[in-house]
Amino acid sequence: MLKEYFDGLTEGLAKKIAERKTGRRLLAYETGRLGQRMFNPRYSVAWTNVFVPFELLLSMDVAGFFIEFVGGMVASTGVAPGFLQRAEQAGYSTDGCSYHRCTLGAAMENLIPAPDLLIGATIPCDGGLQTVNELGRLYGKKVFVLNIPHNFSGESVRYLTHQFEEMIEYITEMTGKVMDYDRLRHIVHLSNDARGHLVDIFGIAKNIPSPVTGRDLKNFAIIFALLLGTEEGVEVARLFYDELKSRLETGAGGMSKEKYRLLWIQNRIQFKTRLIEHLEENYGANVVVDELNHIHWEDMDEDRPLESLAERMMTHPFNGPIQRRLDTMKHLAVEYKVVGAINPSHWGCRQSCGARTLFRNALQEVGVPVMNLDVDCVDERNYSEGQVLTRLEGFMEMIEK
Repeated sequence: MLKEYFDGLTEGLAKKIAERKTGRRLLAYETGRLGQRMFNPRYSVAWTNVFVPFELLLSMDVAGFFIEFVGGMVASTGVAPGFLQRAEQAGYSTDGCSYHRCTLGAAMENLIPAPDLLIGATIPCDGGLQTVNELGRLYGKKVFVLNIPHNFSGESVRYLTHQFEEMIEYITEMTGKVMDYDRLRHIVHLSNDARGHLVDIFGIAKNIPSPVTGRDLKNFAIIFALLLGTEEGVEVARLFYDELKSRLETGAGGMSKEKYRLLWIQNRIQFKTRLIEHLEENYGANVVVDELNHIHWEDMDEDRPLESLAERMMTHPFNGPIQRRLDTMKHLAVEYKVVGAINPSHWGCRQSCGARTLFRNALQEVGVPVMNLDVDCVDERNYSEGQVLTRLEGFMEMIEK
């Protein structure tokens, strides 16, 4: 079923792109092409959790996917409940993250083929790493684990760089593929190129009114990570930037009646809802920035690719003390001049549910109230849109006053 989904997605988008190429269409098309590689025997496939650097996999001709990608894609098609139920019947607790539980259910139902490699990292969450380990058990595959230091220092950079070297040896052992460091340097160059466009994209979004709507950059940076280091990724980023720049110059697109600017914390809801449209149509409220649409790293040194990737990974706001993440949220709230923040408080996500009071207190310091929505971003079985809309209406009425 998932193979047919990716095949249909790419076929349909190829026709639309032939008529008119846009950044959103090209991003979806390239994502579909990546999905097709899961089922293509010519590719070695690695399953990881979300922040493993895909540039390293790309440089060794390995197709990399993060497990949350599967959970999100399955939820977007409306068939996640069946796979969640399959995982629960096997004993996986409903207290765990549904992105991970959905992926496990899909694996048990043979929706996704067995990977050649399994690479887990200790960030952003224990659940992701445990899911990679569990996939290793299900598939009978050896798992490689990256232990990410919390404190940034020269010593910790060397430590993680050494782990990358061991990861490269693991990939060679499992696939026979050898690292081409000249190619890696070129891939880092392309990653830097794309990064520059991303900085410009998010910079344009800061304009008042913003040329972006709450749908334009939905799940953008988290999916775009799969394209970092590719020519296609550079083209996607350039297209997005050119389109937003044109909107800004002509006044077309975006929300012409933007009254309120909002920050979205962490994950979007992956199944179909009308929350964003409701905010826009009834309140003139525009989600102008997502917490995950944030470039936290500088250009990487092409002559020090492993060290640069280590520095990028360790300085992610989701690594180490929660204060890093809180400071990033406050920075985004001020930079984008938002008047409120929405936290879906994804059930099973310990670093978000457990920190929701800290989110509220931190953003109150810069005068931004937070609406915590008790929802599951993948599992729609207990979702009541009416109840959620009622809470959002109360939140927007408070902001209006």
